[in-house]
Amino acid sequence: MKPIIIYTPYNCLLKCGEQELELDENEHAIIEDNVNKINVYPTGKTKKYSFVIDLSEKNNKFYSIVEKDNKILIFLLDGLLSENVDIFHIKYSNMKCDIEISQDSISFNSDTHKKHLLLNKKPLSLKYGNFYHICYILLSFDDCQTLLAYNMKNNTVKQFKGENIVLTDNGFKIQAEKSFTFEKFEQEYYVDQEGLKNKTKTFLLSNTPEELVVYQFMQIIKNQDIEHIESFLSENLKRQVTTDKILNYFGKINYFYMFDNKSCFARSDEKDVLYEFIIKNGKIDEIIDNR
Repeated sequence: MKPIIIYTPYNCLLKCGEQELELDENEHAIIEDNVNKINVYPTGKTKKYSFVIDLSEKNNKFYSIVEKDNKILIFLLDGLLSENVDIFHIKYSNMKCDIEISQDSISFNSDTHKKHLLLNKKPLSLKYGNFYHICYILLSFDDCQTLLAYNMKNNTVKQFKGENIVLTDNGFKIQAEKSFTFEKFEQEYYVDQEGLKNKTKTFLLSNTPEELVVYQFMQIIKNQDIEHIESFLSENLKRQVTTDKILNYFGKINYFYMFDNKSCFARSDEKDVLYEFIIKNGKIDEIIDNR
């Protein structure tokens, strides 16, 4: 086994097996035992972050390893500490995950995977935890909240954003900001042993100005947003057609252009179509095309 020399720019305690070594700033230690991992406990800092040196991992945020002259040189890095990184440990069954969050990034580290994401700005506050094998971190900013859900089994992250996110006993609720289309929007998710699932979705459509009815309706048709189609139709038209008939009538819309508030050109099922709409009391009462 090659001798290991550890250089540190800060005070720390090293543990390898039963051996413990205390180092002051800019000192070094020589370890000649046959070890693969060394625990490091920084001391003398306002915040203390323990981590493990894994000799099979040459470089990371905590240290850098160089082999020279039949020696293993390990340089501890002070950047992580000065950057003020928070580290949270989560365990479920035989799985574990470390969440590291700095001013501009966040990392989920499991036994076999690592997922790294960039943050646009520093959160004002945060909460973390897990539901079964789904780790989460809830970030609060001045204008919204973001929840990141990390699956320890398949190393995937899902991101959710809303005006307000409420944690529940087995999941969370997302309340979206008031938008051009919605006056209110709420979606609830839950987690079981299979993973993250959608539970309910409730919404209240905004009152759409009459001059925007056709545009918003065409956007919904283009996006195949089935749930909202009927809200744009008059009672008379709803008695004559179903949602499926409306979708079949328009086909697959690739794009559309508005001529005015009540007519548009669309590319539908590879055909060019002109549509005209008759609006009554803010609802679509009749649709006419040139086919």
